[in-house]
Amino acid sequence: MTPAIARDSLAAPRLDRKLCGLRVTSDLPLPELPPWTGDDRSADLDIRLGEVPDTLDDGAVIHPLVQVAPDGRCRFALAAVGAYLVSSDGREVIVSPAPGAEDAEIRLFLFGTVFAMVCHRRGLLPLHACCVRVGDKAVAFAGDSGVGKSTLAATLWTRGYPLLADDVTVVDMNAPGGPRVLPAFPRVKLWRDSLERLGLPVDGLGAVRASLDKYHLPVEEGFCATSLPLAGLVQLEKSRQLPAGIRLLPGTQGLARLKMVLYRPRLMLRLGTQGQQMALFLRLLGSVGGLRALRRPETPAEWDELEALLPGLAG
Repeated sequence: MTPAIARDSLAAPRLDRKLCGLRVTSDLPLPELPPWTGDDRSADLDIRLGEVPDTLDDGAVIHPLVQVAPDGRCRFALAAVGAYLVSSDGREVIVSPAPGAEDAEIRLFLFGTVFAMVCHRRGLLPLHACCVRVGDKAVAFAGDSGVGKSTLAATLWTRGYPLLADDVTVVDMNAPGGPRVLPAFPRVKLWRDSLERLGLPVDGLGAVRASLDKYHLPVEEGFCATSLPLAGLVQLEKSRQLPAGIRLLPGTQGLARLKMVLYRPRLMLRLGTQGQQMALFLRLLGSVGGLRALRRPETPAEWDELEALLPGLAG
């Protein structure tokens, strides 16, 4: 068994928090999440410290870091961080921190890969995308790590567009009226140079990881805490050789790229059947009018052009 590590910092009273509309109770301190202010229903997601088995009974290793049991439970582990066990219904996560693991690192993977597993088990679609509010709709910008999603989200936030999500955009595909984005938490993860380009101070910001020059930027005053219909989905591209502006991708190309819009696609595509995933992708493409592509804005003129195009994306 991977032992549960008892630490004074993790022994605080359990508090109710909110994430993507879910009521979350936790043994872990979760400073990224706002307090729960909704009804008195039972917790939708319970995060607790406990023992995580080294192997799952008859579990299949679908990734070097992931095992999946026949009953749907998922185990994710990083030696220097800890082990996580997600229940088959996505209502519970057991966390067993590694000795000496930093709280920030434990939460980093909890809110990334592990929460994506929770979403999958709950029938929600996690996209590797940031998302902002445009009028009364949501527009998501997807892309690989390092393409500039967080910088785009923060830049649009400074221009008055409220944030719904930074790195993982969670979509409820079964919401009445069509897919809706569920708001994540009011922070953006930014490298120091991105903060400096935006004229934002680094002093006083919490580091994402002790080994990285990357920080959590709070955006409480510009955060959209209510779910919104997803009106547009744009893939952010880095190459300066691509044409400027937003362009609609042909159907087959959009469908092929949409697979890469999923958060941790190689892992998530193996948590369900290919047929189920393809059906979700087709529904998502149809609901947003296809997948669009955008060369990452870099100059003031390109940012102005993007802002001028946003109402059309939300229309």
